[in-house]
Amino acid sequence: MTTFSEEDVQKHLFAVGLDAVLEDDEVRLEAATPTSSGALSEFDIPDFELWKLLKERALEKLRYLHDLTRGGEFIGAGINLPIDKTRHMFLDLLGTHEDGIFILELKINRAAERNAFTELLAYSNYISSLFPGSGEKDIFNILVAPIEAKIAKQAYLYDLLISDRNIVLYQPKFPDASVQSLRLSLYIPDDEEFQNFANCLLSHNAMACVVASFPDIPGWIEYDEENRSFLPVHTCDTLRNITSYAAQLMEKEGLHGFCFIRKRWHEIQMSLVGEERSELIICALNPFQLTDVDRTSLITSQLKKEDRSSFSEIPKLGFDGRLLLIAERVINDCIEENFPVEFETPYWGGMVTSMIETVFAHHLGFRLTGMLREAYVEHLAAMRRYNASFPERAVDVKRLQIDDIISWLRAWTFMEACGFVSKETS
Repeated sequence: MTTFSEEDVQKHLFAVGLDAVLEDDEVRLEAATPTSSGALSEFDIPDFELWKLLKERALEKLRYLHDLTRGGEFIGAGINLPIDKTRHMFLDLLGTHEDGIFILELKINRAAERNAFTELLAYSNYISSLFPGSGEKDIFNILVAPIEAKIAKQAYLYDLLISDRNIVLYQPKFPDASVQSLRLSLYIPDDEEFQNFANCLLSHNAMACVVASFPDIPGWIEYDEENRSFLPVHTCDTLRNITSYAAQLMEKEGLHGFCFIRKRWHEIQMSLVGEERSELIICALNPFQLTDVDRTSLITSQLKKEDRSSFSEIPKLGFDGRLLLIAERVINDCIEENFPVEFETPYWGGMVTSMIETVFAHHLGFRLTGMLREAYVEHLAAMRRYNASFPERAVDVKRLQIDDIISWLRAWTFMEACGFVSKETS
């Protein structure tokens, strides 16, 4: 049983500094990295699972943040953050590191761990508001708390991977039950946490999809006049530029997905719709499709029975609306305002397994965003590392990696290899 208060820990931490209490967790980070389990074998063809790629990226980020923490210096404790004349927040510790400012929220009571993330991000947003134009990654967030609850661990992983905040979690230890014995141990999510997280994503059911179909513009977007089976260079360039802009808007919205333009083979196009058109396809992970019943029941159990389904259904539809607005803006900005566009929100799981929808077409300007981009690029880099080690068993890749990054076929092969298939076709 401890004989000290949270304030005692705060004062001690402020007095001795972070470097004095941080455990050397580099060995644990190295051991946890999926590729560190042994030397690469010639039989280890890089057909990697998504959870391992996500974990490798997360550990790389944690290693960087851990190094920032080690070099951090406190400049204030118990900072009063007035919300208005009657309400105040008190930031436990404020400091600087080599890249900027960090804040530290301290919790030593297990009963308070569920509020830890809420309070930490409230403080972070307050500090960020003092610097107009600053974003989520400009303030480094450190949480010191004895996290044990599953819901709190999931919240941390979500912030680390989905929200992509600069946030690191340390668990406090008191070996001899005295405040002076404080040690901070870096929290490293285990394999099961990453597997559970990735399993939610590896389903076509989790994807929201919007198709924006628009007519060709002679001289700019068109089929080749002499051979309708081909697309002119200027058409390909224009359509690829459109998806580049679409990907920028998706990144701005923090979406994890991909976009590309499909231009059906001319004979297929004319038999289906009777006119020459192009289709911008935007897909993104819909977080409201990934609901955990156990977690949402904490809220829905307190609602009227007739209102429970709307808790997830309404925002799920609202997410489709966000994608529709992005698609509309892309066409308005890239071509002209009020350009005639037709929108659909098809079921991606059905669309992607249909030959008429995916095979008989030109696919241009494939762009991945967010977490899927990070995992895919790491997958391509791993294939090149494999080829360098075993040239006699080399996997076929393009001369430049960028050609693979924007390849629709290559990216789709990757997603299938990761298990990104619908239940109906698995």
